[in-house]
Amino acid sequence: MQVLVIVRIKPGTPVEKALPFVTLESAQAWEFYASERIRQMYYIADRGGAVMLWEGESVESVTQEVNKLPMVKEGILACEILPLKPYTGYASLFAQQYSLSQKDEVRQIQ
Repeated sequence: MQVLVIVRIKPGTPVEKALPFVTLESAQAWEFYASERIRQMYYIADRGGAVMLWEGESVESVTQEVNKLPMVKEGILACEILPLKPYTGYASLFAQQYSLSQKDEVRQIQ
C-alpha cells in the first residue's frame, strides 16, 4: 500500500530546536529510502516541510516507521499521513468511449 506523508515543523517551534536533528533525520530517511520503504521524497518548495511517498503493509505500519524519525520523536514535526488508492476516474472516460464506438458499429450494421 502507498501512503503519502506530509511533514512540517510544528508552528512556534524555533529553528534552533530542529537544527541539531537535521543529520540524524537525513540518515534515518536515507535508511528508509535504501530499504524501499520511502519511495520518493521532496521538499515543499513554497511552504517548507517535506512530502514522502511510503510503501508499507498498512497505514499503521507506515505510521510506526514515521514515528521513528528523530524530529517526529522529539515533537518537532507535525505529520499528516494519508493512505492512497489507485485513481479510478478514468474508467468513466473509457466507458463513454466504448459507448460511442458501440453506437458507431450499430449505425454501420444498419
